[in-house]
Amino acid sequence: MATAEGTLAGLMKRFRPEAATDLKAIYQLDLTGEEGGRWYLAVADRQCSLSPGAAPRADVRIAMKAEDWVALLAGRLDGYSAFFQGRIQVEGDLSLALRLQSIFGF
Repeated sequence: MATAEGTLAGLMKRFRPEAATDLKAIYQLDLTGEEGGRWYLAVADRQCSLSPGAAPRADVRIAMKAEDWVALLAGRLDGYSAFFQGRIQVEGDLSLALRLQSIFGF
């Protein structure tokens, strides 16, 4: 079974630089529950890096259960539905959160 941390490593392989041409943003991911944790993605200059912990400054913060994160990346959970059901909380620039789908193809 996939873990939240394992999906984050896989997420980096799915990065689409062409979808991030004009993007400069820091995404804070706060995953709760078993296998949860905090990580942040820094996207700039058509590159992406993943770091553990809290970002010094984040443009958008996404909080959800680790099991929902795994389901989202596996295609078993629709991000839009999960957001409107309250399973995903977003603070900051919502348009940046919406771009994750095109940047990583999920």
